[in-house]
Amino acid sequence: MKDLIKALVILLLYVGVAPALGSFLARNRIWERWVLAMMVFMPSLQPGKLTLMVVSVETYRGHTKGFEYSHLDVLGLALILAAKMRDGPRFHWLSPGAGLYFAYCAASCLSIVNAYNVLYLTMAAWKFTKVAVVMIGVYHAFRDAEDLRWVMRSIAIALIVQGLAGLKMRFVDGIWQVKGWFEHQNPMAMWCYLCAGPALGWAFLQQTKPRDVWLCLAGVGFAALLILLSVSRAGLAAFAAGCAAATALAWLRGFKLRTFSITAAGGFAALLAGMLALDSLMARMDEVKSRDETEDLRDILNKQSRAMLTDHPLGIGWNNWGVANSLPVPQYAQIIMDWDEERGFRIIDENYYANPLTESLYWLLLSENGIQGFGLYILFTLTTVLWMVRASLKFWKSPTGMFTGCLLIVLGITYCHGLVERVLTQTKNLSFWMILCGILARIETCRRAGHDLPDPENPTSPTPRIPNP
Repeated sequence: MKDLIKALVILLLYVGVAPALGSFLARNRIWERWVLAMMVFMPSLQPGKLTLMVVSVETYRGHTKGFEYSHLDVLGLALILAAKMRDGPRFHWLSPGAGLYFAYCAASCLSIVNAYNVLYLTMAAWKFTKVAVVMIGVYHAFRDAEDLRWVMRSIAIALIVQGLAGLKMRFVDGIWQVKGWFEHQNPMAMWCYLCAGPALGWAFLQQTKPRDVWLCLAGVGFAALLILLSVSRAGLAAFAAGCAAATALAWLRGFKLRTFSITAAGGFAALLAGMLALDSLMARMDEVKSRDETEDLRDILNKQSRAMLTDHPLGIGWNNWGVANSLPVPQYAQIIMDWDEERGFRIIDENYYANPLTESLYWLLLSENGIQGFGLYILFTLTTVLWMVRASLKFWKSPTGMFTGCLLIVLGITYCHGLVERVLTQTKNLSFWMILCGILARIETCRRAGHDLPDPENPTSPTPRIPNP
């Protein structure tokens, strides 16, 4: 009965609230911007305030344990419908890249032929296909330079709010390894550096208003603080690399007093933060070094993935990894059982009915979605990289170019980070990625049309009709 009530509420939101909101937004540009900014902020909220689950299998560990609803879906759908009502015959349903993403989802569903649990595959197909609505909705709402300014403010505010929550967790709640409002500290750390790179680049711009400079710098500072509180070594390295590259990008655009001042202040803050956090980081390093295994658990889980891929090139079933690598399916569970036996552990079958998932995003895709799903996923990510490279070169002297250049750095780091972390499969990080892809799709559309984002605040800026793909 509870699932039925949830389903009815979700249906009402999709078919009632979304069209009504879309009709309102089609006539109110300022409210459309507020919705866009709210969507950028929302992935930082607690999962319980963002999503709702129907037919939830609480004991399952996978991409999703039920049919997942997100408030971002309704807002994305509303933005699409608003664009449809506003643009009329000029409207196109899909954004650049959306067709390729849908092809990835369709190809991944071919793994159904080997799926151990078809219901789990259906849950993943629903979750990952419908999130494209977020990308398409953001694409239609994001139309000019003022929208980009709102996006950057929302990113900075989200970092500040998350940072305050992290401080409370550490110093009030007494939590040593802070995870913020995320499921785990690693997704939080990756979200932080993905936000911090563009925020730092935005602060360097001469066109950025002083209040926005301080807002962005505060966001970057809280991002650094959160990563230190998470005690994530990889997150800290990625943050440092991203900020260093963003700073170098600012210097390549020419010497400015603001560039020098922020660089000097950032260097001093990094030194101070490193000294304050040294004890925690060393404790974490000692904890890792104390493990004397010649082979890490991650290696064993990847070994399971390789075996699955060898046996099933089309994949063992989307969202089925947690079934395939655990008892009562003995074929792949035996790999981790043999490893434990080699280390002297007593083998008790009950301990292997819920084995952990591989941490590598790409091994997970290869083993679950098959070669065809993995190939199209990589093609989609490379497409976003190409968009960022083109926009960075085309709009080198404009804020758009700085934004895409910094995003190229941190999103590239995120893609590389996927070798050891699967966070782009988790709802909050996945949703934020789709938001960024929607923004990039609009910038790519403008690039193809031969102009930058129109700027309502700049009377000399061209104001062409917003092109469709």
